[in-house]
Amino acid sequence: MKILWIFGAIFFVVGMGMLTGGISLWRSHSDFMAHALSAEGVVTDQAYRRSTKGGGTYSPVVEFNTPDGKIVHMTGATGSGTPSYVRGERVRVLYDGANPEHAQIDSFMESWFGILILGGMGLVFALVGGGILRSQVRQRKVRGWLAQNGMRVQANFEGVVVDTSLSVNGRNPWRLTCQWQHPLTKKVYLFRSDPVWFDPGQFVERQQLDVVVNMDDPRQYQVDSSFLPAAG
Repeated sequence: MKILWIFGAIFFVVGMGMLTGGISLWRSHSDFMAHALSAEGVVTDQAYRRSTKGGGTYSPVVEFNTPDGKIVHMTGATGSGTPSYVRGERVRVLYDGANPEHAQIDSFMESWFGILILGGMGLVFALVGGGILRSQVRQRKVRGWLAQNGMRVQANFEGVVVDTSLSVNGRNPWRLTCQWQHPLTKKVYLFRSDPVWFDPGQFVERQQLDVVVNMDDPRQYQVDSSFLPAAG
């Protein structure tokens, strides 16, 4: 199904991009930590960042001194709905000796939150996209085999169902369902067609549907829905 190829590719590419960004952040942070100097700072204020969706977050403004007496002000990189620090609170600060304005509060949130969020989301997106692509590749191989070696059988049409497990832009597709009994094992199998993005029920004027089946493994099959009109 073309739309699944597209979604899989988008998820995988976006995921890999986010993973790459997370790795880049981690390398930059590791290099910073390897050369950073430390100082004791004091929280002097709270910077409020307004969100475009309403509300906002508070980030601490910290003042610290370098060994040469320079006073530096920096704002925390992460924020919260309510202030996490109080004015006058002392915190440990890490800074670049050559560029003291490049500084951060020495905390887990400041050091790793962005890296973990970016890397974690990237991993999830890449795994989901990769899983979709892998499934589509496997399905294409199965269908290629069925086209060459499958047996065309007649399965009793059971009806049309909405596939709630798949959603695109808030829409769920329909699937034709049919039932078939293996002539040798007498096992009964329920087959479902590929997703159809319109209600196909009114176009089914037959009691049986053609299905191409792997007789040795009927879990590999393809319901022939080519008689349906093309989606508009």
